[in-house]
Amino acid sequence: MAVSVPKRLFKRAVDRNLIKRRIREAYRHNKPAFYALMARDRNRSLHLLVQYRHREIKAFQIIQEGLLRSLTKLEDHLKAGDSF
Repeated sequence: MAVSVPKRLFKRAVDRNLIKRRIREAYRHNKPAFYALMARDRNRSLHLLVQYRHREIKAFQIIQEGLLRSLTKLEDHLKAGDSF
């Protein structure tokens, strides 16, 4: 899992690092269910990149909700057998 916060949107490194910490923490809270899904299909590997696209720093709860929606959508694609 990798996290990207564009320097173009946030010039200060402290702001980019804050957003990255929030995204990683949100992922840490939600990864057990995601790992359980991935464990069912051992022949599949997945590289996940999360890119922050907002122009302002969002609260942790908003970031967590967005990440959860994205992981749920990804799980639905994986269950359906769709390829990307």
